[in-house]
Amino acid sequence: MTGRGPRGERGEQADKIVAAARRSFATRGYAATSLRSVAREAGVDPGLVTYYFRTKTGLLEEVMQPPEAFGATVAAAAEQPLERRGHALVQAALNLWEDPASAEILRSIILTAAQEPAALHRLRQLFSERVLAVVSHSLPDTERNLRASLISTQIVGMVMNRYIWQIGTVATLPAPAVTDLIAPTIQHYLTDPLPPSLSDDSRSPG
Repeated sequence: MTGRGPRGERGEQADKIVAAARRSFATRGYAATSLRSVAREAGVDPGLVTYYFRTKTGLLEEVMQPPEAFGATVAAAAEQPLERRGHALVQAALNLWEDPASAEILRSIILTAAQEPAALHRLRQLFSERVLAVVSHSLPDTERNLRASLISTQIVGMVMNRYIWQIGTVATLPAPAVTDLIAPTIQHYLTDPLPPSLSDDSRSPG
């Protein structure tokens, strides 16, 4: 946690503040949320919000932190043998989103970023550093950025349809079925040759 304060009861109060802010930022929007309204929803004194997080921007930074297991889960999947990595990456995403506590945090991050430019900027940073960089690090140098981006289109699309918008059959399929359907496409992006028409410039970020 980036805020201040000791552990124990006060730490629990800080957690309540962050949880209340997540709900408010995601539903009402960042601009429409005040520190006082967060304190009221959390059931704490307004002074505690500034004590722990100083400003509304500091509270937003805390809200945009992914679940504790996020980094380790993605890294473990990215370290699987290449021939099994497609399945592992899809399974990792599903495991994070099928866990209610983790899903609540991730859903709040996405919905907050959809309404607030600063949150969107932070989400882009987190995704680049903790997903794209991790997924691409062991791929061929001239192809890693494009391959990681293609993988992200599939996994992010699955997440949005299944867990955010909850539309289409993919929203109701059992998780193992989703893995079986999407993993081959991820594996294709990991290992199959790219079209020869793609130049090195098109495989690297602008």
